[in-house]
Amino acid sequence: MLKDLHIWLAILTTSTVLVATFEGLIRAIRKRPAGNVTFRTLVAVLISVVVTTIAGVALLISGEHPKEWLHLLYAALAFGLIPFADNASLSLRTNRSKGLYRFAGGIVCLLVLTRLFVTGQN
Repeated sequence: MLKDLHIWLAILTTSTVLVATFEGLIRAIRKRPAGNVTFRTLVAVLISVVVTTIAGVALLISGEHPKEWLHLLYAALAFGLIPFADNASLSLRTNRSKGLYRFAGGIVCLLVLTRLFVTGQN
């Protein structure tokens, strides 16, 4: 049951990252500054990753573990990629560049999440 919950939370996390990624793409295309949607998608990503991580830690405590221990490293990367991309773009001058940074960070995060799914399956 806990494993199923963790999987569903991981799917939710992937969905929030997907939304945040496309928010960056839309911002880059329209050349708009970051706004409330940018902040809300960032918060949604962080909360969903934290909740999924808590479920994963509960799985570890209960004795279940991922197929590969690199799963834990990928989880840490997934937590930090969107905020890292947003922070790295602060020094950029154009809104388009900032949106593209968010988009690129989201794409890398989606790749990491794909790898997370592969390393977590027993």
